[in-house]
Amino acid sequence: MAHAILSPSSAERWIHCPPSAVINAEAPQKDTVYTREGTLAHAVCELKGRRKFLALSTRSYNAELKKLKADALWQDEMDGYTDAWIEALEEIAGEYDVLPHVALEVRVDFSEYVPDGFGTADCLMIGEIAGVTTLNVIDFKYGKGVPVSAEENPQMMLYALGALLDYSQIYDIEAVRMTIVQPRIRSEPDGWGLDANTLLAWANVVVEPAARLAIHGGGEFQEGDWCRFCAIRGSCRARATANLAAAAMEFRLPPELSDSEVGEALALGQRLKTWLSDVEEYALGACLDGREIDGWKAVEGRSQRQWSDAGAAFEAAKAAGVPEEMLYERKPVTLAGLEKIMGKKPFAEALGGYVTTPPGKPTLVKADDRRPAITGHITAKDDFEEE
Repeated sequence: MAHAILSPSSAERWIHCPPSAVINAEAPQKDTVYTREGTLAHAVCELKGRRKFLALSTRSYNAELKKLKADALWQDEMDGYTDAWIEALEEIAGEYDVLPHVALEVRVDFSEYVPDGFGTADCLMIGEIAGVTTLNVIDFKYGKGVPVSAEENPQMMLYALGALLDYSQIYDIEAVRMTIVQPRIRSEPDGWGLDANTLLAWANVVVEPAARLAIHGGGEFQEGDWCRFCAIRGSCRARATANLAAAAMEFRLPPELSDSEVGEALALGQRLKTWLSDVEEYALGACLDGREIDGWKAVEGRSQRQWSDAGAAFEAAKAAGVPEEMLYERKPVTLAGLEKIMGKKPFAEALGGYVTTPPGKPTLVKADDRRPAITGHITAKDDFEEE
């Protein structure tokens, strides 16, 4: 069970909050339509990768792809997104001096630092870039809710650590790169790198001590961004204490907040909003389970009318004298929709000249966001008046 307790996917949480590892390992695991959809997309990525890099025959490829497309969760857009994965791999492979060693769905072992620690990397590439032996760990994310950054990503770093240890007998790896391909959110892969010695130092100084605590449920509970998928995120006392303490922050006395205080208030508000949402989710679940949350209850929310049988309803409408042309709306397909239909490259070749990307609407983000800041172009007041 140790490998489930200290999984790479939950590494950010158990490194920062060691005692949460055992609690989450013992909690019921939820299998959702999104996780199953992601599993299917990964299977398609692996199949297309085997065809591109491992000489899988066309006959075998077509037969296996047909089986995957028979899955109830298959959607045609999945074809385009998994093609984007192959395009990213091709671009990364092209950065090497010669065609690198390519491995798909590779089990990597980092149990030297984490008890029974292992994971499965979607793709590894090893070879020389400008004469430097470089390992690149590439991961496919099919989710479209939360962008995942490769920078200092513990899951990716553990995959890289395992690959570095596994391949050290064959290659003298000097540099490590990590790349995340998340085509439903980003049009371009997100990458980050460090040297092999720095990765090993991180494993010694950060990973090993945290793993030693986490495997036995030791250490202190700590609140942070890693709480997002924790099983007790809505009822954790340490998280509640941290957020309630933050809410008690006293602003200084001048009648108007300073710009610095506004920044503090925004950060505090986002933190409290996320925590409150998780508490509400926990309380709703408790009420639905028959437990009592003092002062609260679960009720049926608002609902919208819908057809029980749209086809029969439309036939009845026509019988009642409604012209058929009034029952349907003709709308042009969106730019993104047409790109999915045609494929990224054919779309760019045929229609790229007709595509423009105007500046996006100004939006407020945290200072560590990678997008460049804009100033002096438009005020919030101007922006609202345009709408």
